[in-house]
Amino acid sequence: TPLTADEVQDFAKEILEKTRQDRGSYTEISRACTTVVQYRNLRIVIVKPPVSDGWEITVVHPLKKLSIEEYKLASDLLERIEHKARGIVICGETGSGKTTLAQAIAEEYVTDNRIVKTVESPRDLQLPAAVTQYSKNFTAPGEIHDILFLSRPDNILFDEMRSTPDFELYTDLRLAGANMIGVLHASQAIDAVQRFISRLDIGVLPNVVDTI
Repeated sequence: TPLTADEVQDFAKEILEKTRQDRGSYTEISRACTTVVQYRNLRIVIVKPPVSDGWEITVVHPLKKLSIEEYKLASDLLERIEHKARGIVICGETGSGKTTLAQAIAEEYVTDNRIVKTVESPRDLQLPAAVTQYSKNFTAPGEIHDILFLSRPDNILFDEMRSTPDFELYTDLRLAGANMIGVLHASQAIDAVQRFISRLDIGVLPNVVDTI
């Protein structure tokens, strides 16, 4: 049954109230007409006029969680991911499973007793409590950079790299010796490479990205 605008607004108010009361939930983005909430494992996007032509609530939930073993990767590739790759980029189209694969790799690193941290916007990765998840939405420019350099994790997972500052942060951390996993939207590996080439000298690229 179609909802009235008042009913959708009531749902939105209830979502925000429950998020404030739940210790495992938080509001990631709060603007005049858009709100993004991470309620436990649900990402909830609330949009209202004039950004949209009516009130809208979209709820996204994780469909599946896989271990690295379930991907049945070739032994040489698995060995590379676990012990040799230092600048990993996972690319694919929307809904192709990029983040699910990134989670599986991160969990494998945690199992190997490595310190893993993430950079996300919003923080919706489903990872063990041992992994600290940082949000770009609550930090000043350069703050995440400083935190990661000072805390020195073994591996950093950067989910949803979109803007030039995202690519610059990934590049800067890699050139400083950090082990990185970056996730970005690109239909082919060459498209992912092109995203970096437009932002740094091509001669530096092999030192930044070694596995796509």
